[in-house]
Amino acid sequence: MKYADVIVPLSVAGTFTYEIPDDLQAECQVGKRVIVQFGRRKYYTAIVLNIHSQKPDYQTKTIFSIIDTKPIVNQTNLELWKWIAEYYMCNLGDVYTAAVPISLRIESQTQISLTKDIIDTQLSKNEQIIIDKLKEQKTLTIGEVEKLINVKNPLSIVNRLINKDLIEIYEHFKSSYKPKYIKYVKISPSVRNNDDLQKIFEKLKRAKKQTDLLLSYTFLSDLRFVDNKPIFKEIMKKDLLNKSGVSTQILNSLYAKDILVEYEKQVSRLKSIDNDKVSFNKLSDVQQVAYQQIEESFKEKNVALLFGVTSSGKTEIYIKLIRNYLRQNKQVLYLLPEIALTSQIIERLRAAFGNDVGVYHSKFNDAERAEIWNKVNQKSAENKKYKIILGVRSAIFLPFDNLGLIIVDEEHETTYKQFDPAPRYNARDLAIVLAKMHNAKVLLGTATPSIESFHNAKTGKYALIELKQRHRNIELPEIIIADTRKARKNREMKSIFHPVLIDAIKQAIGNAEQVILFQNRRGFSPYLECRTCGWIPKCKNCDVNLTYHIDTNDLVCHYCGYKQTIPQKCEICGDIAIETRGFGTQKIEDEIKIFFPEVKVGRLDLDIAKRKHGYEMALAEFDAGNVDILVGTQMVTKGLDFENVRLVGILNADNLLNFPDFRSFERSFQLMTQVSGRAGRMHDRGKVIIQTSMPSHKVIKYVIENNFEQFYAEEITERQTYSYPPFVRLIKISIKHKNENIARSFALTYASILRKYFNKYLLGPHDPLIKRIQNFYIRELLIKIDKKISLPKTK
Repeated sequence: MKYADVIVPLSVAGTFTYEIPDDLQAECQVGKRVIVQFGRRKYYTAIVLNIHSQKPDYQTKTIFSIIDTKPIVNQTNLELWKWIAEYYMCNLGDVYTAAVPISLRIESQTQISLTKDIIDTQLSKNEQIIIDKLKEQKTLTIGEVEKLINVKNPLSIVNRLINKDLIEIYEHFKSSYKPKYIKYVKISPSVRNNDDLQKIFEKLKRAKKQTDLLLSYTFLSDLRFVDNKPIFKEIMKKDLLNKSGVSTQILNSLYAKDILVEYEKQVSRLKSIDNDKVSFNKLSDVQQVAYQQIEESFKEKNVALLFGVTSSGKTEIYIKLIRNYLRQNKQVLYLLPEIALTSQIIERLRAAFGNDVGVYHSKFNDAERAEIWNKVNQKSAENKKYKIILGVRSAIFLPFDNLGLIIVDEEHETTYKQFDPAPRYNARDLAIVLAKMHNAKVLLGTATPSIESFHNAKTGKYALIELKQRHRNIELPEIIIADTRKARKNREMKSIFHPVLIDAIKQAIGNAEQVILFQNRRGFSPYLECRTCGWIPKCKNCDVNLTYHIDTNDLVCHYCGYKQTIPQKCEICGDIAIETRGFGTQKIEDEIKIFFPEVKVGRLDLDIAKRKHGYEMALAEFDAGNVDILVGTQMVTKGLDFENVRLVGILNADNLLNFPDFRSFERSFQLMTQVSGRAGRMHDRGKVIIQTSMPSHKVIKYVIENNFEQFYAEEITERQTYSYPPFVRLIKISIKHKNENIARSFALTYASILRKYFNKYLLGPHDPLIKRIQNFYIRELLIKIDKKISLPKTK
């Protein structure tokens, strides 16, 4: 007897062993999807992890059916899943759920149907209602039964009908992935030559619309006959109807007369482009040197860090590297931190590589992601597979079988990290693990390296290639500090803008140049406050202030989504003097229009990006020159390339610098440097104005000097002194409960147990920055693991 260990798409520990029936043993393979019963009633799509002959010490169920003819997950994928589950301390089911598109996971819906005709059987009122409905529509789901008889839990009634042998219960499997079909029209096989066609036209003389439709078909399809066989181009039904201008009824008449026939064809939901590959841009001398250094470094090391200033032309180097790996018949994965960036870079890659490029991210629907999965998986794809995948962090899970290169662009970005739910992985780090499994190479690219990556490069773990010159030798932007504390003291501030910034915007607009204004906080105002007593409206589910959104005139919680209308008066003192405090992107957008009413202002933040195609439309409008000033959050900092931007304004650097986190200085430096890099990328030198009340802050000083090396030297010394990454590993444990006392009590008990093992390496328990989210009170413990200590043992 053979058994299969399978992974179910649930957050449960370990794998589960099922017996393989004799009739399925030949087709059961590792990596295939199988249907298994889990629990009393539920069926799930599981993935076969292992096949063996060892019977477990419990009663096994049998595999119900096998879905695939070929595996959809390869052995390397499964090895990666196991590594993720162990390293990030989660279940294999968590990894499966995160990795495989939901369209490839069949759902189970319990249904009932009649077993026989009902003759003279005593039934209750509700039983009779169910039976009558089953006579009418054959099957019902349990949910439909619940609504039909208006009983919250109808299982006892259903069980009575089962015991009376009147109905049977079974599982109906529903695949959410449905191939897309398009209807086409062609000439009937009965029309064998030109003579047959002429006779048909003779018969249709009096039917003008039918004649017109047939003429349109012969013209559009370029119909001709060779050796009594029709030769034609495929014509979609909708195109034929649109271009001929006749109705479906006329077309149906030609079907009935066996002149035209309709057929369906499965098509891809994925976009393709008409042009094949075009010429590549020639690298500059500096870029060519960097490219050669990368090639040389890959002979000795598997990972290289390309540290290139903003607008130094890193993308062109990536393209030449990709071209080299495609010549070796290798696959390439190009990772980006945000969906947003794909819209600009996909055009550049497709111009170079045509339809060899596929895109994979969460804005695609489930069916589209399933198609991309299949086009990457050579073993299951029936048509041409993708050689290059451009995607965000989830693309790391695609079933590559011949991976040669992984490019991690903007490697420093925090969006490569999945925070919730499990698996809580970092795609940048996983890229290195995956590349090792494929014997592939990894190129990390950025203008502002993460401290960890730069440390690895400095200590020789990674190769380091530096690109210190901007493309076309354009100077880095001039950075000007606008002291808001001094300006407020002298009453020079113009609303939320320093006069230096207003004058610079005026000059840029006068020169027909574009402006980006950066503020890393969305909404109109971070909070409202009673002027009399200081009361601030807070979320009822979370310990945060509600943010005012002017477009909906609501107060919104950015953690749980709770909304409420603007209070008419203070809940404490009853005063109506409730005022906005601080500013977000919406307020900047509103205020800038007051100073520059004649210019077109756009906004790019999460509120815009959540709209369908909102991000792409905002970028396209700005790129086309239809928007003069773009106000945005960190979405505008991530590697975007705009030819006409000369001025960038950072409206509140203090918010970045004062965040209580050991990485806050690192992220502040990265954000300010990256957003500054959007200015003056193509022609003249750009200008950046940073508004701050701390003009002498060391991070701002290093941003002005563009001195990452000195910033790194100071930061790495502090990390070593206070034991933070890259010198230690961190495990953060969050304890959550709806009862605050239980959360606190358990955290103390758990900490006292852990302290026996970790002593000084355990910090906490303590309240996080926000101690209640979605009505769960949170306490945190932090374990610092020295590199000398065994990580598996610690876990």
